[in-house]
Amino acid sequence: MLALTLLVGGAAACSDDDDGGDEATDQGSDSGDSGDSGDSGDSGDSGGNAAITEYCDAVQELVDKSAELTDDPTNADLQAEVTELSTQLGEQATELAAEAPNFTAEDAQQFQDCQTDFSGIGG
Repeated sequence: MLALTLLVGGAAACSDDDDGGDEATDQGSDSGDSGDSGDSGDSGDSGGNAAITEYCDAVQELVDKSAELTDDPTNADLQAEVTELSTQLGEQATELAAEAPNFTAEDAQQFQDCQTDFSGIGG
């Protein structure tokens, strides 16, 4: 899981370097398609990228469940929930990392902050 975090964190960090020409091209093609997605203004309140917001919310849920599990380590149901959520978050992080070159600076920072929270759960 740590290796995945480092991989995803590296991809997010590299997105700032690649933002120059590629993002302008991608945004130009996305701007015509994003007319419908502009209606979902709710995601703008917390960074603009709904997928990142969803990911960060799930990370916070995992942090909370992990804290509960620390208090009750024999709870098998909670252990199963934490394991399943961790797996889902790993997959979601991989998908988001693939999109990292298209992130705004704010989205990249939010994603990195959530990655840091996710990687700190086991520690």
